[in-house]
Formats: sequence, C-alpha cells, structure tokens
Amino acid sequence: MTAVDDVILRVEDLRIRYEKGRSIWGTPRYSQVVHGVSFAVKRGETFGLVGESGSGKSTIGKAILRQIPIVGGSITFEGQRITEWKEGHTPLSYRRAVQVIFQSPRLSLNARMLARDTVAEAVAFHLGLKGSELDQRVDRLFDDVGLPRHLGDRYPDELSGGQQQRVAIARALACDPRVVICDEAVSALDVSTQAQVIALLHRLQQERGLSYVFISHDLGVVRNLCHAVGVLKHGAFTDIGSVEDVFERPTSQYTRELLDAIPRFPGRAA
Repeated sequence: MTAVDDVILRVEDLRIRYEKGRSIWGTPRYSQVVHGVSFAVKRGETFGLVGESGSGKSTIGKAILRQIPIVGGSITFEGQRITEWKEGHTPLSYRRAVQVIFQSPRLSLNARMLARDTVAEAVAFHLGLKGSELDQRVDRLFDDVGLPRHLGDRYPDELSGGQQQRVAIARALACDPRVVICDEAVSALDVSTQAQVIALLHRLQQERGLSYVFISHDLGVVRNLCHAVGVLKHGAFTDIGSVEDVFERPTSQYTRELLDAIPRFPGRAA
C-alpha cells in the first residue's frame, strides 16, 4: 500500500471527453477518451503512461497540466485537489511546481530566440531574477543539463536534436518544479541521443528528487526509466503496477501482445 506521504500526485477515477460535433438539433455530441483512470505518482519516482496512439495518455498529461477540462474524477497534488479550482484559473505556484517537456524540442522552442534567452525568459518570469543573478542561474541550468554554455548563443536550428531537448529540459527546470510531465520527450531523438537524454533525466531525478509522469509508446524506454507503469487502451488501463510486475507478469492479453512485439530490454539503469 502506498503511504499518503510518499505520493505527490494522485489521479482518481479520471474521465475526459471531447466534443466531436453537434446533432441536427444543435446539441453537442461527445467522445469519451479517458474512462475512470486512477494512479499515484510517488515522490522522486517515475510513473509511465504507455499505449498506442489515441490511447489517451497525452490527454491525461494535459489534464494534469490543467490544459483541458475533465468530466469526472479528481487530480490531487500534494494533498490539494486541483480539479476544484475554477476552470481557466491555475495558480502560478502550481504552474511552477508542475512543468512539461514536449516531444519535439524544435517545435517547442522559439526559433527566433537564442537558446540562452529561452531559458532566461523562464527564469525571469517564474523567479523574477535580473542581471548577474539571472545570468548565474542560467549558467547553472546549462551546467545541470550538460550543455556547454557557449551554445546559449545559438538559435535552436543551429543545435542538434539532443542539444535542443537539453535546452527544453533546462527551461522546464528553471523554476525548480517538483513534477515534470515528459510527453514523448525522447521519441523524436535518434537511439544514441535517446540514451543520453534518458540518463540525464535519471540523474536530474536523483539530484533534485523530481517526480516524472513519463508518456510514451516505447516500452523499452519506459522499462529503463520508470518505476511504475500503466498500460492504456482506449482510455482505460489494461495493466498497472510496478515495472517489474507489468513487464514480467502482465495480466491482460493486450499488454502481452505489446510486450511480444518488441525485443527484450535490460532493466532500468541504476
């Protein structure tokens, strides 16, 4: 049983639907995409949401970030039920505490801003730092993500995919978040760069005590980074539990088919 104090983020019976048009009488028609999903993210650990395209995993991430409304259920962060907040009004303290890293760093970074300015903008907005304090903070963030400081004077298109993603990670860390949503954060990278970024995320988690919600369709990546995992199909879990339990003792045919479709990978790196 997961102790309450160990849980930083809890999702209970989450239900989400999208409007898909209107009837001939003008009433809205809905398509429900998440059906009663529940899971807990422990402090300093990674919970993986895995499934095929359209399974609802990114929709859950958007709900945690309060980018979309929910139909039912609740999301609780550090004991506070965030789903009780008025729609469209998310406290800045929550936006600082829960950050996101997107799939494509090239698309998530402003092509007209230098890499250093991208990170500095986030630091200035969230922490209000200026001058030498701002410069020192940005330098530390570049160091933390293993990015040479001189690359801060380049535009995103002048950086490799891995370097771009390191800039995006530095931006996400600018306000010292406690939870980071990683939405397919390595899927746009080549295999060798994926391994480097995964190692970086793991190191940052150990150093900062970060909790991740790691959204992916890649079971091999999930096994290497996550502590617990939920397998989604059509907006509901087919399996949920520790990585070892789900990968070694899956209970559903769907999960077994997903696992059978990939080569065996070694366990999560220490």
